[in-house]
Amino acid sequence: MGTEAIGYVLGQQCAPVIAGIKPSNLLIVEKGNQSRLTHMLKGTSLCGYLLYTSAEKDYWLLYEAKELERMLSDADKRAYLWESGYCAETLTLDRVLLHLAQSFRRYKEGEGEFPHEMGVFFGYPLGDVKGFIENKGQNFKLSGYWKVYDDVAYASRVFDLYEAARKKALELCSQGMRISDIWKSFRMADACITAAV
Repeated sequence: MGTEAIGYVLGQQCAPVIAGIKPSNLLIVEKGNQSRLTHMLKGTSLCGYLLYTSAEKDYWLLYEAKELERMLSDADKRAYLWESGYCAETLTLDRVLLHLAQSFRRYKEGEGEFPHEMGVFFGYPLGDVKGFIENKGQNFKLSGYWKVYDDVAYASRVFDLYEAARKKALELCSQGMRISDIWKSFRMADACITAAV
């Protein structure tokens, strides 16, 4: 997979993270592209954490560290992670990512359930994460980037922002723009984007 192809995959799967309106997302790329991905993220505040490697694919958590740190400082989300098996005394970003990777590996290898707490990392409302689990993915009010069980109006606005970011990122990728330049262009418009959320 070449650099341009990885850039397109980044734009397709992670545009809201690149735009700064989502704290993290799962990025799935062909195995063996770690150096390309690392190179593409230079000049940005984006980080990649390898969650799992299969025979053909690498599963990365693409994230903004400051946003995940902010998530970890929220008392309700900390409590939820603690209830999900994360050690409350050591909810540092490094330890949380390691725990998430271990849970994701168990899931991918058929030794455990999907780690639904990943929704918290993705910035989904806690009520929707809990609602998904309680309803086993059924009885949702709206479905888009996630299944909504609580505030439909909020989720609709966020879905529109995510989709606008995805379209813009893919348009810029198709023009040959590098991910670091796309990241900068979104940051220049950051005040407009975050005000809309």
